[in-house]
Amino acid sequence: MIQKTFIAIFCILLFTVTTRTQEVLTLEEALEIASDNSPEVRKSRLNRERSKNFLDAQRASLKTNFNLSLDPFNYSREERFYEVASRWQTTETYSSMANFSISQPVALTDGEFSLNNRFGWQSSTTEFRGELNEDIAFSNNLFLQYTQPLFSYNETKQNLKELELDYERSDIMYRLQKLSTEVEVTRSYYNLYASQMALEISREELKNQKQNYQVVQNKVDAQLLALEELYQAEVNLASARSQVYTREVQLLNAKDQFKQLLGMDLDREFRVLLEIAIDSVEVNMDKAIQNALASRLEIRNREIELQNAKFNLIETSDQNKFKGNVSVSVGLQGVDRQLAQMYDVPTTSPSVSLHFNVPIWDWGARKARIQAAKLNVQSTQIDLNQESKTINLGIRQTIRNLRNYKNQIEIARKNEENAQLTYEINLERYNNGDLTGMDLQLYQNQLSQAKMDLTTAQIDYKMELLNLKMQSLYDFAKNEPLLPKDVVNSILE
Repeated sequence: MIQKTFIAIFCILLFTVTTRTQEVLTLEEALEIASDNSPEVRKSRLNRERSKNFLDAQRASLKTNFNLSLDPFNYSREERFYEVASRWQTTETYSSMANFSISQPVALTDGEFSLNNRFGWQSSTTEFRGELNEDIAFSNNLFLQYTQPLFSYNETKQNLKELELDYERSDIMYRLQKLSTEVEVTRSYYNLYASQMALEISREELKNQKQNYQVVQNKVDAQLLALEELYQAEVNLASARSQVYTREVQLLNAKDQFKQLLGMDLDREFRVLLEIAIDSVEVNMDKAIQNALASRLEIRNREIELQNAKFNLIETSDQNKFKGNVSVSVGLQGVDRQLAQMYDVPTTSPSVSLHFNVPIWDWGARKARIQAAKLNVQSTQIDLNQESKTINLGIRQTIRNLRNYKNQIEIARKNEENAQLTYEINLERYNNGDLTGMDLQLYQNQLSQAKMDLTTAQIDYKMELLNLKMQSLYDFAKNEPLLPKDVVNSILE
């Protein structure tokens, strides 16, 4: 038994020395690490960059595009039998072609201007009745063309707007993820602090039990107490020691989970340090709600969802309907055996084409799709209306919880003071032999629970104050908005 006690004391001292030599990780440092290394924040940041690249690509496609396509070599051989002459005709053809085009989309009308130049060379050799005929020709066709869809929505402008909204939404989700991570990291930091405090309380309880055990042992040796009191003291000491071991394991597990949340190396050792000061923070409910409705990114996110639902309605309505397109082109074409003489006698090549798509009967498929899209718009509108109410209710409940937690702190602080005085009084009774060890253990448990309740109440208040800051986007402790007005306006515009 003495050997086990020595080993236990050695482990506790070793853990205490290790803890004291660990670096201190403040809450601000933890938030900074999470902002850079948190997997969820990194994924959200990458998603925002992806949306930005898609938007940049779409904007670049609206600028003048230059394209060159080449067919440097083509060869074909054809043999045809003429029954009248009872002869075979063999034709071999060599050709090359290049097409250079300059196109300019017109976002205002969803049309497109294009300037095209097609240059070709062809050499053809025909063998018929033993005679060879060779023909060489150079050709060039330069023409200007304009294509315009008819009776349809402006797909170019809508695609650009959808990508702009997608980027804005991904930016909102990134900012919301950072806020969510801040709340989660702070909550985990506080929970880690609570586990650390629980371990300290258990160690203090173990220290008291060791002192009590020594007192009981001395009295039993002096035959001032019955032997069963020593047995009870041993049970209390073993229970306290077991509680310390349990709290140590809980603390190590909480640290590993915290490291995973921050994206830290699991082998990194640290301890947390937190000064919980419950200041009197004046909270104005109307101000909190007003700032939240003007700044909360979730509302803008709902507006984007509504706009996307309307875009989907437009695209659905455009399916299987009467529409068409017109294409107009004008140019010059030249053909000659000599390259320099292609345009000696040019020919004009005007062209006008008109195309219509006229659906006849689709058994009500288009009507059903449009109705489904309209219902989706209505559902999204309801979500937008409910978002404001949800924000309003959340802030009201949080402010009520703050007031309750503040009262709970005062009650818990008074309970701790009373539990401390009660324990000291009964410890004196225990030392005088007027109280059993089992009864003293009840008062010790009451004191430990009172200390833990105070720590929990303080953490709950701090977390609810942080929750209010995130819900209202206003820091009442500093009396300033969480996001500057210029940032909010840039997001919500």
